Amino acid sequence: MRFKSFTSLLVIAFSVALFSCSSDDNNEVPGVVEKSGVSGSIEKGPFVQGSKVTLYELETNLSQTGKSFKTQTISDLGAFAFDSPIQLNSQFAELETSGYFYNEVKGELSSSQISLNALSNVANRSSVNVNLITHLEYERVKRLVRDGMDFSSAKKQAEKELLACYAITDEIDVPEGVSITDNNKNSAILLAISTIMLYNRSEAEFTEFISKFSTDFADNGQIDNATLREEIKKGQENAHPGEVVERMKKFYANKGVDIQCNDFSEYIDFNGDGVINEEDREGLNQNPDVVISEDSYFNNKHGVYTVLNGCYAGLQQFINSQLQLEFIRTQRADESAPWWDASLRSAQITPSSAWIKTAYDNAYKVINRVNMLLDHKEYILERVSDFAEGEGEALFSQAEALRAFTFYNISVLWGDIPLITHSYTTDEMLSGDVEIVQSTQAEVLDFVRAEVEKAIQLLPERYDNAAETKCYFTRDAALMLLAEVSLTRGYVELANDALSQIYASKYNASIPDASAIYNGSIENAQPVIFALALEGHYQPVYTKSHYDLLQKEVQGKMELASEWKGTLCTEYGYWAALKRMGVAQSVTGCQDFELLMPFPPEELMYNANLRQNPGY
Repeated sequence: MRFKSFTSLLVIAFSVALFSCSSDDNNEVPGVVEKSGVSGSIEKGPFVQGSKVTLYELETNLSQTGKSFKTQTISDLGAFAFDSPIQLNSQFAELETSGYFYNEVKGELSSSQISLNALSNVANRSSVNVNLITHLEYERVKRLVRDGMDFSSAKKQAEKELLACYAITDEIDVPEGVSITDNNKNSAILLAISTIMLYNRSEAEFTEFISKFSTDFADNGQIDNATLREEIKKGQENAHPGEVVERMKKFYANKGVDIQCNDFSEYIDFNGDGVINEEDREGLNQNPDVVISEDSYFNNKHGVYTVLNGCYAGLQQFINSQLQLEFIRTQRADESAPWWDASLRSAQITPSSAWIKTAYDNAYKVINRVNMLLDHKEYILERVSDFAEGEGEALFSQAEALRAFTFYNISVLWGDIPLITHSYTTDEMLSGDVEIVQSTQAEVLDFVRAEVEKAIQLLPERYDNAAETKCYFTRDAALMLLAEVSLTRGYVELANDALSQIYASKYNASIPDASAIYNGSIENAQPVIFALALEGHYQPVYTKSHYDLLQKEVQGKMELASEWKGTLCTEYGYWAALKRMGVAQSVTGCQDFELLMPFPPEELMYNANLRQNPGY
């Protein structure tokens, strides 16, 4: 009974079934149209209660007559209704909406308002929905009508052209008759496009993006701007239908409504090649705190490698945020690096700094993703039958090395840190049922050493040039990490032993160690031992220059600090080296307490066992 009020609202919000795109919609003879009321819903996700809705009367050429009607949404599910009778001198109407909405990609309410539009022939339609497809086709339909095409034909052509921009060959029913909660082909297509366009954007950036898209699309029904096409491709490559569907269900459940929501994977061109086919598979390089389904990813080799690739993509994001923090301390970077941001020059490090929270969150997202993979080791080895002999064990050694590398770098930044070796959901972490202790830096580094020494046995000497493997951890990368950790612990002989085992003449030549590394070029480049790749960029980690500098550090050559600063593509490791050599304060001017970063206040609030670093 407690859901009764919401059910009543759904009669309005989801009244799509009460009207249809009948042949009468093609009636475009001008004349007076009287409606006892017009209702519908606004969805980007759903617009919240109080969002503004304006209906404009249009001429046959779709220009406004000046006559309009206003209302607002009456629920947080985007439902609206014009209760008073509406009389129009034309069957064509435009709806303009603005308000806050539920962001289905981020899983939260928007921080600012957006505006969406829709065009409709309301002669035989009493409900009009406003959504992203109605908005993106809006300018194109107006252009076609003004060029002489009738409204119905213009709508059909614009809709076909719009779907083609996303490699979707299916047709969709009248967009203003579609809701993301319909649980059919139309809603799946709408949710696919919505997810692609919202990827990695604030509301302001999203508004700018769809505005540029609409302007470009209106001209000829195509996207000619190469930057826009690349942004769409990124949205496709980083779409996560399963996560979006679960967030939508949870949002509606919190409003007292159970909905069904289709998996829209079949409408995503994940690899961005312009064709949706069997080669399109979802990648998991975002939102790594979401629980991964065993059925989806851990029953075949491709799924397991998809998760591993997600770990590496997350690691790239963490290393980028780590280098941003370290630049603030050292003012040392190549400004062509993909992580570079000019605002870093004036940034300050405090517990509440956005840079701090971003780096800390990115770090433990990587850890949780790798833990999730390692927690399923027995399950995977038992069920995955398409691994080559020894391939599965080698994959898990690589995951262990990746986790060790991440923990090492977290400890470089924060010192004593939580050493978490099992995966948890966000809800489990916040419930208080999971006790997370703060391990000493020495304990963390000893754990890293043990993990690396174990992983080295099964890591390959090198990988081939295939894009999906050339940036994986190798034996030499693990030995470089072992040398770093040993030097941090003061074990100089162990560091020297690790370095002596590196095959310096056999570095992976497929990854460049030169200024060209930042734009993806690999021609005439020196080889490196380990680098991270994301979105066409390479981030050098262990290079031949790093190897040479660590060799000198083992030999006790203290002029090393100036050599680090003058060596190209060695941003990674510079801050750690200054601290190991005891010259960080003199070289950078930082105070003693600034050798460690502060923990974000949120972490101290959620974890009673976590102590803030001194000085903050």
